[in-house]
Amino acid sequence: MRQGGVVELELPRHLVCASCEGGGCDTCERSGAVTLRERGAQPDVISVALPGGVSDDCFVIRLPERGGLAAPESGLPRGYLLLRVEPSAEADASVSFAIRRPEIEAARRAISERATALTSSPKRLVAVAAVASVILLTIWLLFGR
Repeated sequence: MRQGGVVELELPRHLVCASCEGGGCDTCERSGAVTLRERGAQPDVISVALPGGVSDDCFVIRLPERGGLAAPESGLPRGYLLLRVEPSAEADASVSFAIRRPEIEAARRAISERATALTSSPKRLVAVAAVASVILLTIWLLFGR
């Protein structure tokens, strides 16, 4: 069974062209790749909500206006980004991502709110940091495997 969640991805500068799968075509001007950002621009980090479900098959998510840059003179918007998600025992080394499950997000929010409320005293701040560390370690041990 597939769990839902939010995935944060740092997009690379270039991606393989979906039309020709890297072989070179008119869409990618025979380069086999599409450019997602200009040289020197900061990496784009996107958050994508993954659906929950009963199947462990791979699937594709289509994200409008997140794909390749159109030629400036064309006046066209950015293309679609096709994000292919495949189940795996471990992450591919070339992919940078973090899955945030709803339980972990709720714990992070609770810790953050509690820390904000208790930061008036240095002793309280140390206590909050210790409690937060224990909670995060417990969450990691339960869900991080």
